[in-house]
Amino acid sequence: MTGSTLTSDPAEFYREGLAHGELRYQRCQWCATRFSQVSLLCATCGGTDFVWERSSGHGRIHALPRTAAPADWRECTAVVELDEGFRMHATLAPTAAHRIWRGAPVQLEVAAEQDGGLRPVFRPVAA
Repeated sequence: MTGSTLTSDPAEFYREGLAHGELRYQRCQWCATRFSQVSLLCATCGGTDFVWERSSGHGRIHALPRTAAPADWRECTAVVELDEGFRMHATLAPTAAHRIWRGAPVQLEVAAEQDGGLRPVFRPVAA
């Protein structure tokens, strides 16, 4: 997967990765900036040449919202920093509140949405 070139529909290539349990991301060939969101133009250098790479799916919680979640919460969002060095806003899989803290290790899971689409979620794992 590393080094795959940009297809005519980058969003479809991203969704196809999720269908295979993968988190795919783009890397600018001009400046090597990595993007968690599908992009047609590099925000760092203005480049338009990208390659697709596959994330390991491992990372850490970088930031959490300031509001405390109620005891019966079903969903929590966070900024996750992946081992490859890019960050993304993501949903955390339901888990015990004591496992959610800045720096907690997380692992990618793919969740189905009600409309049949897929989305990346991250589950806190034992350190």
